[in-house]
Amino acid sequence: MTKKKNAVLGTVKYIVTILFAIIFASPLILVFINSFKTKGEISTSALALPETLNLDNYITIITESNFVSSFLTSIFTVVVTTSLTVLVSAITGYALARWQSKLSRIIMLTIMTTLFVPFQVYMVSLIVIVRKIGLVGNLFGLILVYLALGMPVPIFLCRSYCVGMPKELEEAAIIDGCSRFTMLYKIILPLMRPILATVAVLNALWVWGEFLVAFLVYGNGKPMTLPLSQQYFYGSYSNQWNLILANFVISSIPIILFYVLMQKNIVKGIAAGAVKG
Repeated sequence: MTKKKNAVLGTVKYIVTILFAIIFASPLILVFINSFKTKGEISTSALALPETLNLDNYITIITESNFVSSFLTSIFTVVVTTSLTVLVSAITGYALARWQSKLSRIIMLTIMTTLFVPFQVYMVSLIVIVRKIGLVGNLFGLILVYLALGMPVPIFLCRSYCVGMPKELEEAAIIDGCSRFTMLYKIILPLMRPILATVAVLNALWVWGEFLVAFLVYGNGKPMTLPLSQQYFYGSYSNQWNLILANFVISSIPIILFYVLMQKNIVKGIAAGAVKG
């Protein structure tokens, strides 16, 4: 009876998992299907299959819009922001983990309290400051704002991970004549690879699809990022849903591939960074 009961429970769990997978995947499937339709077909029925495999939407997006320049701008923004976030959070997290004092705990507490303040609370103040220092409409200004806003969680994860790393390795390296910089580069950073991969994925996912901060800081600067470029497909009286959905599909491919390649590090890195220390 026990084996039959376990078999039934396993089947039920499998069916429930499949149902939830279908529910969560259905919006993406609809987006993909409708990206091949004309605007008229979408207006008639968003649930029906396309009459023909129409690639005109994708051709229009690539050839007649600013997609290529926006795509390259988003790639540049994500690469620079993520690289700086990984570097700064690794160094800061390691320093706070090894610097055991009341001041270090106060600094860490101050960093973490920023997570509990909604962005809308300080949004106006942030824009005023950015405008006064001349970073509005500047891509590097947007990167600096992304770097500041996205730093608390990576620092927390890196610090927690470093607390659990054995100090004996560092002591042995110092005894062997290794400098602090060399030890950080050759020993600490390689040991932090799982958590740094997690930080990179989380930050890249956020920056790639972020719209509000880019709209407030970068505005109508040229070239635009991908989320900003999509607003021009929305009109006052009608929306070009066929182009919007095609743009969405193409824009999602790079970040999905990046996530698939790095996903094995996400759970491992978050679990290690959250549990240690």
